[in-house]
Amino acid sequence: MKSLRIRLILLLGVAILGSAALQFAVSLREAMQEANKLFDYHMKQMAFALKDTGLDDTEWYTSSKPSTNFDFVIQIWSDDGVRVFQRRPYLFLPQQAEVGFSTVSLNNGVWRVYAIEHQARRIQVAQRMETRSDRAISLAMHSLWPIVPTSLLLFAAAWWVVTSALSPLNRIGNDLAHRNANSLSPVSDQGVPREVSLLVAELNSLLVRMANALRSQQHFVADAAHELRSPLTALKLQLQTLTRAKDDVARAQAIIRLQGGVERASRLVEQLLALARQDPLSEPNPQAPVSFTACMENAVADVGPLAASRHVNVSMLDIAEVSVPGDAEALRVMIRNLLDNAIRYVPHGGKVVAAINRTETGVELTVEDSGPGISEENRARVFDRFYRVPGTSAGGSGLGLAIVKAIVERHEGTIQLGQSTLGGLKVSILMPACEDEEKMALQA
Repeated sequence: MKSLRIRLILLLGVAILGSAALQFAVSLREAMQEANKLFDYHMKQMAFALKDTGLDDTEWYTSSKPSTNFDFVIQIWSDDGVRVFQRRPYLFLPQQAEVGFSTVSLNNGVWRVYAIEHQARRIQVAQRMETRSDRAISLAMHSLWPIVPTSLLLFAAAWWVVTSALSPLNRIGNDLAHRNANSLSPVSDQGVPREVSLLVAELNSLLVRMANALRSQQHFVADAAHELRSPLTALKLQLQTLTRAKDDVARAQAIIRLQGGVERASRLVEQLLALARQDPLSEPNPQAPVSFTACMENAVADVGPLAASRHVNVSMLDIAEVSVPGDAEALRVMIRNLLDNAIRYVPHGGKVVAAINRTETGVELTVEDSGPGISEENRARVFDRFYRVPGTSAGGSGLGLAIVKAIVERHEGTIQLGQSTLGGLKVSILMPACEDEEKMALQA
């Protein structure tokens, strides 16, 4: 059953019907007890009343008296066990019973019997228990009529209460149903009960996160379109230059420039795709133990040709064998971007040093270079997309550090920029280690 209102109303209805049935059962039980007391008392009084009549008078046995109601049967027995009188004919009747009250079972039902002795006679009054049950049920049914309208009123009240309690949910549902994809304003919590306010608060928090993500995505698309316009325009101009070349030398130079433009555009597209993969709205990659050391070695191998072309010495110091939970490809891209960024900004013949150390709180990755570094006022902005430090001559798109930060945050790590002992920039990344390695490090 999908409707919460119908489910609550049915549950309350079952509770109301159950209460009514319980009340009727209690009334029937009490009516049965009262009927037994009343009829036992009536049988006893009838027997004592018969005792005071003339049992030796023959006219007493032939007259129509005594008259009884409620299916009472009067029997009189002589001292030798002969039944001398019987009121009401029955196929099966109790035989001479013990003095006092007793209950006997016959083929025609259960009988309640009361007997006393008087003047060598035994007076016996009997009554079928079925008569008592019918009387008790009749009394209980008379007490049932107030229960029916009361139950109907309670059911109507339950319907009204449930409908009123769920009206804020209906209002919120209607509010969300009439919104479009861009309507991400918070839902009003006016008149919302406390039990639902937590749901509304979490829903508003989700809407805020979605609005921020949508705004970030819109900015990303706008910035990407702006950044792609320049290389595409350059490629168009270089292609026109190639078509207008008058000799082989000019044509060869145009081809070299065109190839460089294609490489720069390809690199920009690759970085945009890498940044899109780390978007908070994208599907997260499975988190598995990854060799952080292997990611470092692969990243160093990737930037080897670029380092060789610029005569930059890339060295790895204090490389500890550690594992972290995460995505191996993303971690390799993160380290490669750090090394690539350092290689591009250090002068020819410069130096880049990378290290991995195990700390008390996890794993620390550091990349230092001998370049010009980044001033403190620009360190907060270098993680923004497409931002480049003013005055830099190295080519780039301004996405390298933005991709690094996105990968670090996706792996629940932290990143800091500082001054390197080599004179340039120092990047420190702290990431959580695998649980088994943390236990081993603590034991060591």
